Amino acid sequence: MSSRKSALREERGVTLVMMALMMFLALGMSALAIDYGMIKAAKAEGQRAMDSAALAGASAFLISDPDADIPAIAETRARDFAKKHDVHRTPITDPEVVVNVDLPNTTLTASYTSGGIPLWFASIFGTNTMSIRATAAAHVEETNVASCVKPVAIPDMWHNMPHLNPKNGKEIEDLVPDHAWGFKDKDGNGQWDETETEPWSYDPSLGDSYTAADDGYGSTARTDLVKDYGRQIMLMAISSKDNATPSYYYAWGHQSSDNSASKLADRIRGQACEEAETDTPYDYILTNGTKVGPIGDAWDDLVNMDPYATWNGSTVVGSTKGANWLDQSPRVILVGMYNVGLYGGAPSDNVVRFNNIAKVWVEKRSCEGNGACKSPVTGRFLGFAGGGSAPGSPVGNLVKHLVLIK
Repeated sequence: MSSRKSALREERGVTLVMMALMMFLALGMSALAIDYGMIKAAKAEGQRAMDSAALAGASAFLISDPDADIPAIAETRARDFAKKHDVHRTPITDPEVVVNVDLPNTTLTASYTSGGIPLWFASIFGTNTMSIRATAAAHVEETNVASCVKPVAIPDMWHNMPHLNPKNGKEIEDLVPDHAWGFKDKDGNGQWDETETEPWSYDPSLGDSYTAADDGYGSTARTDLVKDYGRQIMLMAISSKDNATPSYYYAWGHQSSDNSASKLADRIRGQACEEAETDTPYDYILTNGTKVGPIGDAWDDLVNMDPYATWNGSTVVGSTKGANWLDQSPRVILVGMYNVGLYGGAPSDNVVRFNNIAKVWVEKRSCEGNGACKSPVTGRFLGFAGGGSAPGSPVGNLVKHLVLIK
C-alpha cells in the first residue's frame, strides 16, 4: 500500500515538472512571438516609409525645367518624405537612409537600415537588439490617361516650312528663328507685319508636316524639352483677330452636352474634372466668337486663384504657393494636344483625338477698355503631365505616371 502511495507521489512530481517545462516553453514561445510581431510591424513601417520616399523622389523626374538639378531635387524629396515616418515610435533619420538616383532610367531607389531595435524576451537567448532593412524603387513611365484635363484642345507643334511674306516675298523663317509662336496682330493695327511673329498655318502643299517623335512639343528632336520649356502657346482663341488660325483651338467634352458654357466654365475653374485619354474621340466646339463672357470670366477666375504670380522669363514668381507653385498653383493645368496633320488643319467630323497631354502655366490676360475681354488665353509650356494608373495604348511621351517597381 505504501509503495503504491509512493508511486503516486512520484507521478505527481513528474507531472508538476512536465507542467512547469510546458509552461516555460509556452511562455518562451509567446515571448518570441511578441518580439517577432514587433519586428514584423517595424519592418512594415520601414517599408511604407521607403515606398513613399521612392515615389516622392521619383516625382522629380516629372520636372521639365532644363535648369532644375533633378538628381538633387529627387534625393531631397526622398529624404524629406522618409523623415516624416516613424519606425517603432522612433523618427527615421538621415544617416539611416540611402538614396540612389538613376537619371538615365528615371529610377530612384530608397533604402533604410535601422539602428538596433530593443527586443523584450529574445535577450534571454543573448539577443538584445535587431536591425531591420527596407528598400523600395520607383520610376516614371509613359501612359495614356490623365485626370482633370482642362477643356482645351490645341494643335501640337508641327514642322512648319518657310512661308513667304505676302508683302515683300521674304521667307518668314528668316525673320522668325526657331518658329516662334505669336499673334497675327500683336499691335492691333488689323494686319500682320514684319515686326510681329509668324502667323502659323498648316499647309502640306508647302511641305508642312507632323511626326510626334520629331516635331511635337517636348519631343526628343526638340532637345528634350529645352527649346519648349517656357514657350508661350495659345490655349484658347476668343477673337478671330488674336491668332493666325482661330479654328485650330477648341473646347472639348466627353459628349456634346459637356460643352455648354456652364460646364466648360466649371471645368476651367476646377469645380469639375474630366479624364482625358490619347487617341480617344471627344466632341468639340469652337470657342472663338462664342460664349465669350462665361468662358473668359472662368479663365479670369482661375488666374485670380493665384493672382500675383507672374512668369519672369524662366520661372514663376510671386505665387501664393511659393517654391511649390509647380505642384500646387491652380494656374498650372493640363491641356490636350492633337496632331494637326491628322486633320489637315481642323477636324471635320466634330471630334478631336489627343496624341499628347501637357502641363501649362496660365498667363493673365491683358484687357483694356469696356466690354467683354476678347484677349486670347495664353500659357507657358511646362512639359510633363501627371498621368493615371496602368498605361494603355498609345501612350503620350509627355504623359507620365509614377510606379513602384520594388
